[in-house]
Amino acid sequence: MTEFNIHTVESAPQGSKPALEQLKKQVGFIPNLAATMAESPYLLEAFTSLRAIYGRGTFTPVEREALALAVSFDNNCTYCMAAHSTFAKMNGIPEDDLSLLRAGKSPSSPRLRAITALTRQILRSNGHLASEDIQGFLRAGFSQAQLLEVLVGISTTAIANYTHNIAKTPIDEAFQPQSWTASSLGAVAQS
Repeated sequence: MTEFNIHTVESAPQGSKPALEQLKKQVGFIPNLAATMAESPYLLEAFTSLRAIYGRGTFTPVEREALALAVSFDNNCTYCMAAHSTFAKMNGIPEDDLSLLRAGKSPSSPRLRAITALTRQILRSNGHLASEDIQGFLRAGFSQAQLLEVLVGISTTAIANYTHNIAKTPIDEAFQPQSWTASSLGAVAQS
């Protein structure tokens, strides 16, 4: 098995240092996943740029985290399930909705149900949506622009998911209380 570096600001390639310093200011520490991404300044720049763009979008923090949990569940990313569960709790997601999302189920909140259903359908159909998929999202009060904004959330989360799934980055202590495994839920692990 190939072992990946978990960089510090000091050990990271020069091109990754500014992004790591910025993440430390924003999050309070450098998450191990970003520290792993730092091996490739281009990957880290892509991730942090998309993350910033997505954060300026129209979804609430809870909607963004619900979307991230849906993507991370489908991609069987233990790191991102723990991290996004932590962020969802910090942003006030209802505990029952968080539990449902962590089990790969639909949340009870209509808007969260709509955003996660659309996200899962995009992932599972490779973006080939049926009219009823789109209409269900719009009926929940979202716009066509927000439907397209979902793609930014999927892309941001997929970068993190795939990095972890390749590098097997250890979960940070801050995220460990929300540790998650698909096998413990009876979910089918994807290879």
